[in-house]
Amino acid sequence: MSALDQMWLGVVLLILGGICTGVQGPMNGRLAISTTGSFAAFLSFALGFWPLLVYFLADTKGGKTVDWPEAARSAPGYAWLGGVFGGIFVLIMTMVIHRRGAAITNGIIVVTQLIISVVIDATGGLDSKQRDITGLRGGGLACMILGIGLVTLF
Repeated sequence: MSALDQMWLGVVLLILGGICTGVQGPMNGRLAISTTGSFAAFLSFALGFWPLLVYFLADTKGGKTVDWPEAARSAPGYAWLGGVFGGIFVLIMTMVIHRRGAAITNGIIVVTQLIISVVIDATGGLDSKQRDITGLRGGGLACMILGIGLVTLF
């Protein structure tokens, strides 16, 4: 069992990820005010590349533990395109966050992510585990939508 399989570690890492995305948008947005949104998004990915490279090299022993031909055969084409969506996300955040505010921007992003995630779960899309939309899941989603509505309006 990997350390990442431990529930507490996963929760701590997800909280850390939430903190990172919560501060990344305003930081990139502030840079966009002084430069451009496209430059701020580009720099975000350029700087983010380095810690990812270090982790990748350590995790895969320099790429040696990955069977690259098998990965190319077994992963569907869309699986290789996640970074495109990440880049679009960072660009949009960079251009919008200082015009709308961190709470509204991040709130709309999170609610939209949740809606898409529920649809993906319900359909088993993108080869994910299928999970039905129960009344409680739907109610939780409705509460999130109501919550961002309140944050946006007040």
